[in-house]
Amino acid sequence: MQTLKTITIFSFICIVCWIIFCFSTLPDLSGLGNKTRKPSISVLGNNNIIIGSLGDVYAGSINQGDIPKHLADAVVVIEDKRFYSHSGLDFRGLARAILFNIKERRYAQGASTITQQLSKLIFLNKNKNLSRKLRELVISFYIEYKYSKQEILVMYLNRVYLGSGLYGVKAASRRYFYKTPDNLTISESAILAGLLKSPSRLSPLINKTGSISRANLIVTLLFKEGLIDQKEMEKAQIELKNYEKKFNINEDVTARYFIDWVYTQTPDEVLRYKKDLLIKSTLNSYIQNTVNTAIKEETKKVDDDIQTAVVVMDYMGAIRALKGGRDWNRSKFNRATQSKRQIGSIFKTYVYLTALSIGFKLNDKVLDTPIKDNKWKPKNYGNKYEGKISLKRAFAKSSNVVAVKISEKIGRELIIRQTKKLGVISKIPNEPSMPLGVASMSLIEVVGSYGAICGKGRAIIPFGINEIVLRNGQSFWKRSPPKRKKIISNKNQKDIKKLLREVVVTGTASKLASLPFEVIGKTGTTQNNRDAWFIGCAKGYVVGVWAGRDDDKSMKNIFGSTLPLNIFNSIIKDI
Repeated sequence: MQTLKTITIFSFICIVCWIIFCFSTLPDLSGLGNKTRKPSISVLGNNNIIIGSLGDVYAGSINQGDIPKHLADAVVVIEDKRFYSHSGLDFRGLARAILFNIKERRYAQGASTITQQLSKLIFLNKNKNLSRKLRELVISFYIEYKYSKQEILVMYLNRVYLGSGLYGVKAASRRYFYKTPDNLTISESAILAGLLKSPSRLSPLINKTGSISRANLIVTLLFKEGLIDQKEMEKAQIELKNYEKKFNINEDVTARYFIDWVYTQTPDEVLRYKKDLLIKSTLNSYIQNTVNTAIKEETKKVDDDIQTAVVVMDYMGAIRALKGGRDWNRSKFNRATQSKRQIGSIFKTYVYLTALSIGFKLNDKVLDTPIKDNKWKPKNYGNKYEGKISLKRAFAKSSNVVAVKISEKIGRELIIRQTKKLGVISKIPNEPSMPLGVASMSLIEVVGSYGAICGKGRAIIPFGINEIVLRNGQSFWKRSPPKRKKIISNKNQKDIKKLLREVVVTGTASKLASLPFEVIGKTGTTQNNRDAWFIGCAKGYVVGVWAGRDDDKSMKNIFGSTLPLNIFNSIIKDI
């Protein structure tokens, strides 16, 4: 008996101490109405349309008068039916949830009120434990005591997460419907309210079927509760049916490789700023969607282990589209910017450009014959040799032995210097195999190097940001176009373009010869088909395509002249 009494007293003391601890560790409740969230960076494409965001996207607060009645009704009817009658804790809802969870033998249903959800949004972390639940209740009672139901609902709608990186109904209304909350229809309000259950999964930009299905449930509930009449219900249901055709694939995901890269390009002083920012980027949504479609269509019959990356850049260096892999959801690794792979015969462009710069002519004769006087004996693809041929022909057929002979004759150091002038920053090994592309480079680096060749003969550094502005439109940072000297003479540039054109007319990229506009470019395939490349220029763009495996294993029957060339062809025809 004495033992039981001791245990009871000890337990009581522990509970009291625990309650005191929970109360003493409550967050500061002063200025509750002004609590906000972390700043966000939103990335704008052409036409100033948001293509995605980093951080918490917030478009500002709304007032009670900005919330249409049907939006408030939709949120309350699906989230907290007795919101206007309870004092922060819904005992009936709690009892129902407990019984249901016991029946299911798992946590299947919650009973948090809107007030409790607001307390979590503002003050508490996501840890699920008894201490946090007690603090949550205390904060909820305080909120109910200090604020009216309308004020609580406004604070909740200003902070709640609504999918696709969006916080608050103002940001969600603008992103999903291109309007302010006070102009929302019943159907649109139902879509927003439906997101509260699972915002990431039910975002209409990701899962339009699930989003609209839940919105239909809410419209039906609004009718059953007498909050809308039958005519309003039927109109909303028709609008929801039409929305299934409106929402497209999530731009935030399809351009996500570009968004991630742009973030790495954002100046440090900008990232340290504590206010919401808008990045006016160089991305063209149409070109990006064209790239996405081309990769999807051309890789349908390709092994899932084979990855692809694409960069589209204009001749001034602005990146208009970027894809760092087949699916950002499956792999965040950006193969267009983070991966460095051997570039194969793409490097021959640098070799021949250097040769032209010291006086070589397009019709100079070279020997396309096996090299026998070295320990290292490079071979042409298929062991095919043509004897004495022109420089133009050697480049078009991508002769390995001719590239090596030219390299040794003019000097590897000279080629390395010329390549560096084009903007290449990766290490280039000074060894006999250098002209065959043993150097590893990123796709965006190679594309940038072709900017000078295809453009105005000046070195190009790829960029993705034009300007960064505050939410009020005030400019915070702006790109200043650099002034660079010409590094390729007009004559040499004309000649290297002729060589690249010959690749398309008679060489390894002859599939493109029938296009109704001029294309120049170069294919590249590394040893054992580990990497396949095509870099092409047309219509004012440099388009680079790479294919390979992340494990660096061989790809069967994939060369620069197959998958990369096909992807390029699909892209360039449509942009």
